[in-house]
This record gives sequence, structure tokens and C-alpha cells, in this order.
Amino acid sequence: MAERRILVVDDDKIIHTVIRAALGQHGYQVHSAFDSVQAAGIARQVKPALIVLDITMPGGGGFEAFRRLQMMSTTSQIPILVYTSLPHDQVVQRIPESATVVYLPKPSSPEVILASVQKLLGDA
Repeated sequence: MAERRILVVDDDKIIHTVIRAALGQHGYQVHSAFDSVQAAGIARQVKPALIVLDITMPGGGGFEAFRRLQMMSTTSQIPILVYTSLPHDQVVQRIPESATVVYLPKPSSPEVILASVQKLLGDA
């Protein structure tokens, strides 16, 4: 598999470490953002193949990050794995699931996160 960039947007540095390790072992290059403003800037800069997005975080939160990413032509088509502790029904009220948006509840094991990433990217 060719190296692919993934942007992880979460205010929790431990989450970044766990996801970076799990995905890095499988050839993914992981970039980190810790709020919605960083997410938009880094996504525009690195052009990730996928974004792992938490909803409950500072700087506008995940819903704001999603809105920003969807508004930019360079990032609006990037698949998003919504990885959050919020209940599914609260998320889909504001971010409907689709072919490019998938919900994954926190906590999930690194193996489940990897499998979800691979499925979204067609690497499974």
C-alpha cells in the first residue's frame, strides 16, 4: 500500500499517540490537529486521504471543524471518520452518515480504528 496521509483531529494527545502508532505500523502518515481552526489549515496544507474527527473539543468543536472542511473545495470530498464519545443519534442530527462520513464510538480499540480507516479508504 502506498503511504497515505491521515489527519487526526482531537484535543486528546493520548488519542493521537494511540492512533498514530496503530496507523503508522500500516504505512499511514498521521498528522495532528487539536481544534477546528488547526484542522482546516492542516487539511488544506497536507491534503489527507482521510480525516479522523472528534466532536467534543475546544476551538469550535468537531461540528465546526466538519463545517469548515465541507466549505472548502480542497477538503469537501475527503472521507471523515467521526470518532467521538457523543451518542450516534446526537452526531447524525448534525452530521448525517454517508459514503464518506462514518461514525465510530469512543472508546474503540486500535484494531477497530484501523479496520474503519482501511474500509473508508478501500484498503481492506
